[in-house]
Amino acid sequence: MDKNEEEYTILALLKMKVDHEERAASLRQSGQSWKMRFASVDYLNLPRIAAMAGTNLLLAAAKEVNLDIGRPFREQGATSGFYIERIHPLFAVWDARATNLTEETVAHVRHGQMVAFEKSMRARNIRSLTVMPKSMTWENVPQLVCTIGNRKVRIRFDADWITTMTPVVDLKNAARRPVVYAGLGQVVGITNAEILVSARVFGQPQTPESAMWEHLKSSSVSGPDSLSVDDFINEFSTLQRSPSNSVAESGEEELKTVALHFDEDEVMPGQIERELFSQILRVVPEFRRDVRVAVYSMSLRGVAKNGVVAPSDVAVDILAAKRDLWKTLAIPEMATLIRYKNIAVAKVDGISLQQASDLDVAMKEASPSYAGAVEVNSESATHRRIYEGSLRYRLVESDLRLLWSELERALSGDDIDDKLNEWEASGLFRQVSWEDGPGPHDADIQELGYEFIRWLAEDDDR
Repeated sequence: MDKNEEEYTILALLKMKVDHEERAASLRQSGQSWKMRFASVDYLNLPRIAAMAGTNLLLAAAKEVNLDIGRPFREQGATSGFYIERIHPLFAVWDARATNLTEETVAHVRHGQMVAFEKSMRARNIRSLTVMPKSMTWENVPQLVCTIGNRKVRIRFDADWITTMTPVVDLKNAARRPVVYAGLGQVVGITNAEILVSARVFGQPQTPESAMWEHLKSSSVSGPDSLSVDDFINEFSTLQRSPSNSVAESGEEELKTVALHFDEDEVMPGQIERELFSQILRVVPEFRRDVRVAVYSMSLRGVAKNGVVAPSDVAVDILAAKRDLWKTLAIPEMATLIRYKNIAVAKVDGISLQQASDLDVAMKEASPSYAGAVEVNSESATHRRIYEGSLRYRLVESDLRLLWSELERALSGDDIDDKLNEWEASGLFRQVSWEDGPGPHDADIQELGYEFIRWLAEDDDR
């Protein structure tokens, strides 16, 4: 470049830099996971989707209802309806990989790339959806059409894989006025003016209103007065934004306890603590830091009714425990976690809600397994049962203290020394030490002594 300054001017180099950054952003996008919470699954090309990674749940559901994945839905009668009803919630936990089509990425997608879309669209060529044209071309094939950036996006679909008759009615409505559709497809053609996509799945994304209505219909109990539409935001929708949390924005300095939730199946032992402590050290000022932490597996046995956990009802009990409760999870999101995941909880005591909000943002950037947080309400019976884990760590200024009782320390052998050495080696803290904490104390020790004496007496009798 130094030998050809006429070609590689400052402006040319800056343009190369911008182009490279945009391409890199597009490549990063292509590795992102795609999930969606649908109000209705209108189209699902099963033969094509079966070839994708991560579709085991969809294929297992087909086997359970005796659905033939090689035959069109319209040939399988009520079976296709049973199948769609069963898989409807699975797209919220499916981990497909795709580039989200936005104004920033639309110019950089490549042929063969998987793309995700969510946009207000019009339907074309849908007068006779039950019969596909003999000669399929982009001029006569059914398709959804929208504009993203300076490109027209045309998403074709095979009428054989429209799920039921209801989507046909909706698609005909979309021919007259725009309807929001979200889904997944593969790029099959690119021109300067258009991007051509072959659909794999699409439907209408769940709205807060429809989610709240579905909950109220299915719930066996009436919701609390604090329940609102804002609690049912679709976290996967790019068109829906979580409402601002007035409590977090108020700058309130009162110290609170918050519970952070993780997908326990996605973490290694000790990973949550390492990720969490790193971010607490970032967001809580050292001179004001005196934070206690507990990390444990969430148990739902205490909130089960007749031995059955109703995920949506439990989610309401957790997230709508009181009006203006600070939280970064919506009720459908929490219900999905409860239904499909093993949940780990990190209870953090001694931070303000503004610090909790900052910690939530930092954890979402640092931890793929992190789901969201809620302020712990000690007046809620559900909160007392679920968030009862004993606080076992204390972060004081730049130090870490392990909270073990005297009895635990005495019985631990080398365990506590191993933990102390492990945290010292992490380099996160200036000093790591033991501190007398929760656990068996004098009364418990005395009771253990009595039990031991009784056991000896019973052994003598035998």
